[in-house]
Amino acid sequence: MIDFRYHLVSIISIFLALAVGIVLGAGPLQGNLGSQLTDQVSALRAEKQDLNESLAASERRVAAGDDYASAVSERVIAGSLPGHKVVVLVLPAADGTLVGLVEEAVTASGATLNGTVTLGSDWFDPALAADRAEAASAAASTLGISSPLSGDALLAEGLARLTVSTDVVSASESRAAALKTLTDADLVTSSTERLEPADLAIIVSAPFAGDEAEVQRRAETIRTLARFVADSSAGAVVAGPEPVRAAGQPATSDAVAAVRTVDATARLISTVDHASDPSGPAIVVLALQAELAGEVAHYGTADGATATTPRVTQ
Repeated sequence: MIDFRYHLVSIISIFLALAVGIVLGAGPLQGNLGSQLTDQVSALRAEKQDLNESLAASERRVAAGDDYASAVSERVIAGSLPGHKVVVLVLPAADGTLVGLVEEAVTASGATLNGTVTLGSDWFDPALAADRAEAASAAASTLGISSPLSGDALLAEGLARLTVSTDVVSASESRAAALKTLTDADLVTSSTERLEPADLAIIVSAPFAGDEAEVQRRAETIRTLARFVADSSAGAVVAGPEPVRAAGQPATSDAVAAVRTVDATARLISTVDHASDPSGPAIVVLALQAELAGEVAHYGTADGATATTPRVTQ
């Protein structure tokens, strides 16, 4: 049994330890600890200053590179797509500034911009599947499309056949009627009522978010459209900014990631994940040029990229 003497010795030991600590802290160790802390603060302050200077220098180099890319881009792509016709397909919520820059790059390449078609949000709404199926059937019938497909797959095939084709196409009147059908259904808006088929296509992407099932459903819808566009055209590119992935936020993706993550589409259509950079629109045009030469690749810095830029062949 533990007696009172044991408790007394324990208490005395505790107070002795406290006393020794106080004496040492107030005496010989005080100067050493204070000096060490001061040195550490000074070192951290100097390290922070060095990092700030390094960051500022890096930002200046990036800005200089952006200025150079902007200055030479038009010259690099000039005459790269002569005689070709391009249609721009814009997904919901895509950056309008990026769309405008892509259109300018197409014109600078020597290609003809046939038009810009923007998909409405109804294209991806699960609650409107029946309405889309009805519009898809009507548009396909107007275009003379005989297909075993239905619903969203037929809708994607119809839009692809309406906007891009390397084969004999429907009469202009039929095409205008089919476009009006899709427009009246709030599925698309078009920069022109008479949309003649192009041989090249650019799909401008935008980030989208939601629960995992919703993101996967939209990604599959985009892949279906991308496959039909690629099959109907001589070349197609999906382009957009790299999506921001924030911890704790809903799942996020975009058309570039959707195409890259599935081998069936990754082998079929090129992508550009940094199209919003100053050099981005030119890279999109060069990616089309590379596709005409039979080279499908994924350009940028995000997951799945296979190269930073296409090779300049002219």
